[in-house]
Amino acid sequence: MPAKLIDGKKIAEEILLDLKKKISALPRPPGLAVILIGNNPASHLYVRNKKRACEKIGIVFHDYLCRGGVCPNTSEEKVLEMIDFLNNDQSIDGIIVQLPIPKKFDTAKIINAVLPEKDVDGFHPVNKEKFLNNQPGIISPLVQAINAAIQSTGRDLTGKNAVIIANNELYSQTRKKDLGNLGLKVKIITPSDNLEAETKKADVLVAILGRPNLIKKSMVKPGAIVIDVGTNLIDRNKPRAFSDSLINANENQGEKMRGKWAGDVDPEVAEAADYLTPVPGGIGPLTVAMLLKNVCELAEGNQNNNKARFASEAWRAIK
Repeated sequence: MPAKLIDGKKIAEEILLDLKKKISALPRPPGLAVILIGNNPASHLYVRNKKRACEKIGIVFHDYLCRGGVCPNTSEEKVLEMIDFLNNDQSIDGIIVQLPIPKKFDTAKIINAVLPEKDVDGFHPVNKEKFLNNQPGIISPLVQAINAAIQSTGRDLTGKNAVIIANNELYSQTRKKDLGNLGLKVKIITPSDNLEAETKKADVLVAILGRPNLIKKSMVKPGAIVIDVGTNLIDRNKPRAFSDSLINANENQGEKMRGKWAGDVDPEVAEAADYLTPVPGGIGPLTVAMLLKNVCELAEGNQNNNKARFASEAWRAIK
């Protein structure tokens, strides 16, 4: 029997509907700022989806720096100035620097420049440390999305094996911690490891690679839950048009892309797994919903306190 597809879009719609009700009761709408640097196709997709979701539920969406995603003259200093401006803007509850960013920039320096209290992605070291130490704080939307997808299966996973395949430290330790909280025994591997030997042991397999269709049916344990986080543009000879430009949407209408989207997991894996998140329509919309949930929670806290949030002493120490 083919795998049951985990409908991330449906779960996300339920979350967004609840958020819309909460936002309508706030004194002012939440504000989200997104800084997009470079021309990564997946980044364009993510920002577009975030913008649409914000508009749907009443979050004020601001995008900065790049027109059409191409900004060869943007300097790191300019990015840091923009972050400082947004840190001090009381109408902005959350800030995102869309990753990945071009190699000429110091990614860690830019992430660390965002106030932890406005870091809705949960990437800042202060927020990561809080999560790893079971302290209250901002939890990565991707962590929450993966968790929600797994829990939607209704399975008791206590003592079962989970394998995370990832390229980047940024996307591994927090995932490992969260899956451990579900009772799973978690192992992180990279593409340089013996993938098939490790993945075939996994009752839960999470792929965060950015390599289209890398995970094949032969690599998956029968009956596994497979979470595909990859978003890859393939078949570039096929025209695909954005309906709007991601930055300053009233300008540069009809920006063209070519290709279609694929995950890190080959669709044939559905013949072996019991559950699979599709691409698109799986982890992507769930992650956006969890991101906006973070924005709303920060806005509620800011407005209930009736004051802007300021950097913690821990953040000041890092700076």
